[in-house]
Amino acid sequence: MKKETVQSAIESHNEHKADIAEAELVNIDEETLKVKFEGNFCLNCCMDEYFIDLVHELKEKGIETELKSFQQIGGKTFLAEYEKK
Repeated sequence: MKKETVQSAIESHNEHKADIAEAELVNIDEETLKVKFEGNFCLNCCMDEYFIDLVHELKEKGIETELKSFQQIGGKTFLAEYEKK
């Protein structure tokens, strides 16, 4: 995965969702990427939807991924891991 393309998808995500969940690239290699999300999540909603939105942004940039996992790493902070399809 190209870092520039992933970063562009994250920027697009943040343009629309930063008030709820701002994304920041943590790590990237050929097959996986990790993204930190911080924000005012609605914990009663489908939590994975916040992270799946980035899958759609990546797809629009030509990168097919799937959400592999996510975990809460702080009060309003989550780490999501994606895998290339």
